[in-house]
Amino acid sequence: MTNGITLECTGTIDASLGAGTIKAVSIKTDPTVSSVTELQVPLSETWVFTDLYILASADAGTSNPIVNFDKNRGNSLASTPPLSTMLITNNTRPRFSPRPLGFSGGDIIRMFLFTTIQNDGSADSIKFYVACSIS
Repeated sequence: MTNGITLECTGTIDASLGAGTIKAVSIKTDPTVSSVTELQVPLSETWVFTDLYILASADAGTSNPIVNFDKNRGNSLASTPPLSTMLITNNTRPRFSPRPLGFSGGDIIRMFLFTTIQNDGSADSIKFYVACSIS
């Protein structure tokens, strides 16, 4: 049986931070639970990330970060294009990764934002979603 969830991911880029700044992402698996910066895949499940998108242009912020996916605290799997290109209504939206990203039971998932542009004088509230297939 295969089902799925959509991870709600958020991060804050402080005002005036330079390009190349790295910030941890907070991840929610359900609207009723608190967000975490590390998420462990349940032992009996396999998770596959199949898509990443933003719902509004403002969700990419001024700093227009890329998202880096980390597996087991140090194994970088992939990085996305800048979030401004990942708008769900963008007909030319690129793939978030060259391939779906897989995680086995017990794996630890982390995500990081890497800014591509120096931020302006106000903090960015970054928000994106990751589609996840579970089997």
